[in-house]
Amino acid sequence: MKKIHLTTIAILGIVVLSNAQTQVGNFSPKNIVGGIGQILTISGNGFGNQQGTNFISFIQESATYMDASQGRALKYISWIDAKIEVEMPCAFSGKIHVNIGGIDYISNDTLQVKANLQNRTVNPLDYTYLTDQNKKGGYTWYIHRQFWEIPAAKDAIEAVFKEFRCKTGVNYILANEPSDAALTLSDNINLIAPDATLSSVGYCYSLWNNCIVGSIKFYQTKSMDVGMSTKEDWYFGNGKVPNGKAKFRYVLMHELGHSLGLGHVNEIGQTMYPSVTNLPSNNWSERDSITTEEKLAISHFVKLSQDFTFRGCGISPLSKISNCEYVYGLGSGTENVYKIRQFNIFPNPCNGNFKIEMDNSITNLVNIEIYSLVGRKILTIPNIKQQNPIEINLAELPKGTYLAKINTRETVYTERIIIQ
Repeated sequence: MKKIHLTTIAILGIVVLSNAQTQVGNFSPKNIVGGIGQILTISGNGFGNQQGTNFISFIQESATYMDASQGRALKYISWIDAKIEVEMPCAFSGKIHVNIGGIDYISNDTLQVKANLQNRTVNPLDYTYLTDQNKKGGYTWYIHRQFWEIPAAKDAIEAVFKEFRCKTGVNYILANEPSDAALTLSDNINLIAPDATLSSVGYCYSLWNNCIVGSIKFYQTKSMDVGMSTKEDWYFGNGKVPNGKAKFRYVLMHELGHSLGLGHVNEIGQTMYPSVTNLPSNNWSERDSITTEEKLAISHFVKLSQDFTFRGCGISPLSKISNCEYVYGLGSGTENVYKIRQFNIFPNPCNGNFKIEMDNSITNLVNIEIYSLVGRKILTIPNIKQQNPIEINLAELPKGTYLAKINTRETVYTERIIIQ
């Protein structure tokens, strides 16, 4: 049964009833990314020349359509009788519903949402931003010792980090030592670790906090953990997955996608499809790279995290990376050689007392920090210009391996210290 929308028009005191059939016609684009500000244009007729209480509704991950309050909260660019322009929110692929006077009018074609960038608010779009958490420009991730000591697992993690760094420019680096830390967000250690408690193949959890300056509330990601199930028979290689195994690289790519703001989509072939093992995902999990739409969404988020102007609570934006292929954070292989000429740590191994000797060319030293392998800061030594070498006493610490981080204004050098 066709729905008839009745419009009342007053002309020179005469009331005229006009029968206008409401219909949802074409829309553009057909493929879209939710949550990054792309505009969806819907053509048709009978929408009315003002939005009023009318709204558009998209299907959500819950498999239900947006209700009236959610639909009205979207950012509408324009609303006239034959065309509506709306900023695309996070949504699943599906038919578009245009609600006029409490009645849903449904598109014939299906809108394909290829990627979603999750947000805190839709009007205006606002996010939980990535910041300079490690004071080196971004986030340092630790590989748990159990994965670190499996060369194929370590290679897989490095490959996935290289993929995200080179495709999106995100300042994620790997610590150059393994961690024995537990999977807990409260320790502020970003960790990739096995998890024996999982009922799924993997997860990504994040901890956020906010800073309020005046009327502005800024949200940032404070720490993240990725757990990978120990119940899976992992295949650490690339390409096609052998029968009966789960692909470690693909699951990690999915979970790190969440850490970079991506939400799920119901589009076949996308990395952020909710299932990452078994069918239908086995049909495309041999792919070892993120899709074009996922790259677009993450790159948009990375740029926002690099360009925000908020300053408060010690928050700084992400820094750009100089060499995407070096996942441990140095600019190039020659930088390691140059480091040896600039700094000398001796004796090493030591009994807890050692010295750091600096080349006379070092004029931009900020400080020296000592860390445990799980990322706990033990000591900070400010720039003491009159001391060279700088003497450090860690004799009270247990025997083991520690990290000395030498911070200059341009970069950070890391050296391993062994206390015997």
